[in-house]
Amino acid sequence: MKQILPLFFLTFFAVALSAQTELNSFTSTGSGYATSTINDYQSLGINPANLGWTRNDHSMNIGFFETALSIYSEALTKSQIHNDLYGNPISFNGDLTMKGDAAEAFTNTRMFATGSVLLVGFSYQDENIGGFAFNIREKFVWHSLLTENAASYLFLGYSDPYFDSTAIENGEQVGYSTNPQQATKIYEGSDYHMIMYTEFNLGYGRKVIKNENIGWYMGINLKYIMGQAMARYYHKDNGELLGNSALSPGFGVEYSGEGVYDGTVNKLEGSGLKTVGSGFGFDIGTTVEIKQKLKIGLAVNNIGYIKWTKNVYKGWDGGVWRIDTPGLDNYNVFDEGQLINTDNGPPPEDTTLVGISDLKLNLPMHFRGGVSYTFNQYIEAGLDAYVPLGEKVPGTYEAPVFGIGVRANPANWVQLSIGVVTGGKFGTNIPLGITFYPLRNDKNTWEVGIATRDMLTLFKQSNPTVSYAFGFLRFSFGAKEESTRYLEE
Repeated sequence: MKQILPLFFLTFFAVALSAQTELNSFTSTGSGYATSTINDYQSLGINPANLGWTRNDHSMNIGFFETALSIYSEALTKSQIHNDLYGNPISFNGDLTMKGDAAEAFTNTRMFATGSVLLVGFSYQDENIGGFAFNIREKFVWHSLLTENAASYLFLGYSDPYFDSTAIENGEQVGYSTNPQQATKIYEGSDYHMIMYTEFNLGYGRKVIKNENIGWYMGINLKYIMGQAMARYYHKDNGELLGNSALSPGFGVEYSGEGVYDGTVNKLEGSGLKTVGSGFGFDIGTTVEIKQKLKIGLAVNNIGYIKWTKNVYKGWDGGVWRIDTPGLDNYNVFDEGQLINTDNGPPPEDTTLVGISDLKLNLPMHFRGGVSYTFNQYIEAGLDAYVPLGEKVPGTYEAPVFGIGVRANPANWVQLSIGVVTGGKFGTNIPLGITFYPLRNDKNTWEVGIATRDMLTLFKQSNPTVSYAFGFLRFSFGAKEESTRYLEE
């Protein structure tokens, strides 16, 4: 079957990872704040200045396979996410009424997914020379908002009234519109973007000033990025259409047919999640500590770009006149989204997709600010703000996000955290986390933890945030040597 796809459906192919702001650590996910407190290799991507001080009595930290996944949906219930996306999808069995209900549920509703897997992270921190950290992380962000037409074509396929004529071609049924409309008109209001990439981070942070009353730290994180997937489709405020994609062969999307013009595209064939773009970026941050109680952290992250050079296509306005699928037969858009095919007239007048040689897009730059206060050895509280900056690019959050929370250490072997996070156009969540210390002494520490970004989802069905963050292989070792030397002396 041909894969002739409007760009706004491309986001549904991308979830091989299957996935709001905190993607880096299970240790901070449950608290709702991180910018002024997250430390060691986990601080890369949040605030590298925090490498300048140590969080415990160890100089080295190492971790493997720390994972965070989250799906927020206004269209699906919690049971539907668990059963249809993660388990066994409930088939509509071709029932057009059920398909129509599904299309209505997805109309003008938002779905937002994030995922991050830390493959390995390591840090070494010294009171005098500062802290160094390195990690490798897989990241994924997906956002979709379907208009009525887009949702209807997705589930009804050629049964949608728009395709008022059918035919059999090569043994398969296809649908045609005898009065085709322009893509920009039909899909106006649709808003989709997705990005997936591997990030190699190398950070350094150290003290600038430190005495009994104040500590000032600064840091920088350099990153090299290998991109596996990118897609976007939306209209700017002036009506201009922005539609692009660059997908690794592993997504199984083949562009061909009358509605596609390859142009100067650099095709990458084969299988697997191959690199279709690469780039560079950096983060900068600073943290101020007052009286060893109050910490204030500020950071600007993802300053940089990815240049997409393989399988790059640009969206083009044309008449939508053909579709060759009956539409989805369940809610599992992640698994079956590749079935959606809409075709346009022959090139170049009505070409939907045009292959281009490359496309350079900025990273989803953002600002983070946070404050935390340590009351005693048992209780710490803090708040955070996450504000998207720059142009809207794949991976950008739709609105600022704010969080407030508390961490408690009732015993030496456990830490509890809870908070409130709101904004980002994904509602208000109550994160909850717990970290255990099976081993904790002067020489070694072993941390095991799990967290959720929304405890309320455990007790409700609508507008759920199905979320998990966990880590089981996080270790600290090496004695920390306290310094009595201050830079201002």
